[in-house]
Amino acid sequence: MSGAADPLRPGALAVCQSALGDYALQRYPARRNEQLRAWTGADMLLLDAVAALSSRPAAALVVNDEHGALCTALSGCGIATTLWTDSALSARASALNATHNSLPQPEILWSTQQPQTSPQLVLLRIPKQKALLEQQLATLAGVLQPGSLLLAAAMDKHTPASLERELAHWIGPTTRERGRLKAHLWRTQGGLQAAPAAPDTGGRYACEVLGITLYSAANVFSRDGLDIGTRFLLDQLPRLRPVSRAVDLACGNGVIGLAALQAGLADTMWFCDESAQAIASAQVNAGRLLNTAIDRARFLHGDGLLDWSDEAPELILCNPPFHIQHTVDDFVGRRLILQAAQTLAPGGALCMVANRHLDYRAALRPGFRHWQVLAENRKFRVYLAEH
Repeated sequence: MSGAADPLRPGALAVCQSALGDYALQRYPARRNEQLRAWTGADMLLLDAVAALSSRPAAALVVNDEHGALCTALSGCGIATTLWTDSALSARASALNATHNSLPQPEILWSTQQPQTSPQLVLLRIPKQKALLEQQLATLAGVLQPGSLLLAAAMDKHTPASLERELAHWIGPTTRERGRLKAHLWRTQGGLQAAPAAPDTGGRYACEVLGITLYSAANVFSRDGLDIGTRFLLDQLPRLRPVSRAVDLACGNGVIGLAALQAGLADTMWFCDESAQAIASAQVNAGRLLNTAIDRARFLHGDGLLDWSDEAPELILCNPPFHIQHTVDDFVGRRLILQAAQTLAPGGALCMVANRHLDYRAALRPGFRHWQVLAENRKFRVYLAEH
């Protein structure tokens, strides 16, 4: 069975007028009547800094480019780009915008991989998670050579207070340039000091439900403990009927799917997430729990279920993200509900937990013949929707 249809809609293109040229850009995933642009003030400062260089390198490493604005502009002026990202959505966005502008697509380097060569130019968008930033800087500190330049930028309202110290500690002497567009730029030269010892940025906690210690990489949701929404969903698993094939959608470290496997709720469990580090974490934890039965766990890194090609699952479990970067938003949850409805086998079910203030009832009605609130408390609802 093919995966869910991509709900990318036309009409969301806008022209980004940058110091490196003008480019038609689109956010991914696109939504109807999108009000946000595919670039930020931080992106513009980075492109301004590249335009001002006395000579431009042939290639650059771009880190955490959210919608491809940086990769597109660099490619447009002849700089070959490698995008180092944790996000399958960002990789899709960069490919989409390269196509819009008839440019080569960037090479993708996942966050679970390390650069194999020393980049002469690095453009770094500061990530939301401090642990991910520390991991990325520690890795860059080990590969940057003398003469390499790292340019980092962040929107002012999301800038960590310790950012300049972190850059100086890991990379070298750092200067903060004058702010503009509600953003700031930092400039630092690599390879001028010995690289500090790399930190252990992974989280670990004893999971009583599974009886093992769970591992979560730096960019994984709730990496230091079982979040209360997930716990509430786990409490409802005994009320579900066992199936052959199930999916842990937006799996994070895999705790929901692993608990379902342990409870005999599925013969095979797919773990799906857009984060490379989430998939890697789920693989580690599945190996610890299942041991020689690891073939009961399968993994899909991508945009939800869009690339699904296996037999249709009979059950999908989901604790959807309720943030887009720093903003509370139900858009991700609604997309995952749509994907579930398009992928489930006839008679299959979606069981998902969500914050009470994000009401998904209207999103469930079009794709499911019946749905109910299986359980609720002061903070969460668990929905059970039948296909």
